[in-house]
Amino acid sequence: MCVCPPIVFKIALLLSIAANIALTSMEMYNNSDSKQVILTVNLVACFIALLFLALGIYGAIMNHIVIIRMLMIVLVVFCLFKIIMWIVCANLSPALSDAIIHIWFMVNTAASIICAVFVVIFWMRLHELTREFQLGY
Repeated sequence: MCVCPPIVFKIALLLSIAANIALTSMEMYNNSDSKQVILTVNLVACFIALLFLALGIYGAIMNHIVIIRMLMIVLVVFCLFKIIMWIVCANLSPALSDAIIHIWFMVNTAASIICAVFVVIFWMRLHELTREFQLGY
């Protein structure tokens, strides 16, 4: 593992979470006026991810490994949901693809993947430090 101090990973994670919260909010704002069912499902998924991202800020600041692990699982599921939705909507019809796959959707998907990577790295570093403390290194 990297010899960087955990504060570097914590700062990167907090910046990534803040950017992801902003992009998720913009995507929710952009989808809020539509009445399509698939966009409503996307709004619910974005809202759930937004709640866990806000909880992840607390977990990252306090080095709470259980909250970080929970955020990691939620972000991986959220990223898989968005990628599957992107593939399905793009293959069904061009009109559905144009309505759902807009710039905020694409940018939010990329930011969520980057945030998930930072969460995994930070969780691995916290887990490694906890093991070193328990083993007495």
